[in-house]
Amino acid sequence: MAGEIGRRQLLRQIGAGVAGGVVVGHALGDGGAASRPASETGASGASAAVGTLRDLPTRRLGRVGIEVPPLSFGTAAMGHAFYQAEPFEEVMNAALDAGVKYVDTARIYDVAEERLKPILARRRKEIFLVTKTWAKSKDACLKSLDKSMSLMGVDQVDLCHIHNVGDYEPEEILGKDGCLAALLEAKKRGLIRFIGCTGHFKPHKFAAVIETGEIDVVMCAMNFVDCHTYNFEQKVLPIARKHNCGIVCMKVYGGVTGSWDGYKKRRPGRLVSDEHRQDAFDYALSIPGLATCVVGIKTLEELRLAIQAVRNFKPLEGERRRAVLAKGAEMAKEWGPHLGDVA
Repeated sequence: MAGEIGRRQLLRQIGAGVAGGVVVGHALGDGGAASRPASETGASGASAAVGTLRDLPTRRLGRVGIEVPPLSFGTAAMGHAFYQAEPFEEVMNAALDAGVKYVDTARIYDVAEERLKPILARRRKEIFLVTKTWAKSKDACLKSLDKSMSLMGVDQVDLCHIHNVGDYEPEEILGKDGCLAALLEAKKRGLIRFIGCTGHFKPHKFAAVIETGEIDVVMCAMNFVDCHTYNFEQKVLPIARKHNCGIVCMKVYGGVTGSWDGYKKRRPGRLVSDEHRQDAFDYALSIPGLATCVVGIKTLEELRLAIQAVRNFKPLEGERRRAVLAKGAEMAKEWGPHLGDVA
């Protein structure tokens, strides 16, 4: 695969700056891999072939205040025991070398957190580390966070999300013994720096959580197909913007068919093909206030293609926007509420 990337690198790697709604800057500080030898970073010679994000404008992650590149790394796709550890490290290191900063994982992503441990041991200062808890009580949430930190070998996580708000009853998040109370305690104790929430379905459940004023980052499933079904873009993001929350997009490719079973069968994202990939990124990166797209990546080639799409970003507007949304509306009829209930 690395050889395939290398042969096509000069033809495929087209430098196009990210335009519209961004803050110019660089994602990494003095500890960045750009000036560090491969022996320190754990990177392979294939890393350079995937392209780079380092010369692109960054975007501000809301009130968190940091600058992030428009592409971030999601570990769900590759964080399973049926993948070997070595390819995980190779792809993750290549992403960091390319300029990725925001790394997303979760307690329920099989072995993803423990696979990150050796990478974090070498490169923690380069990473804005994000995990999630699906626990439904204060005690269970704190235990989940403690387990995550132990598996990753860290004493602090930058951001911990309440994982999939639509799956909670209000009391399980907002009650005195709920998940939010646990994360506020963890923040006070210095175990986490910021609190977020994510969601795939039931967007109506987000308002009460964000309106607490305690949520720093919101990550929603958003693409040009699912906007016709779930519409987090209009139902949730205005509230997030009101509170200056960092806005993160997931399911840029629409997710895999079959969810967890789809990961096991190594199915690609629904919109990953050449026909849809650029439209998918252009839609996501045109969402007002969006900071970054978290994309599940399994190979160096997938990383190269995602970086290429980000580099080739053009704001989705005018007739092209209408055409892409019309295409998405037809696809939404076929997909249906594939991520879960709408209401």
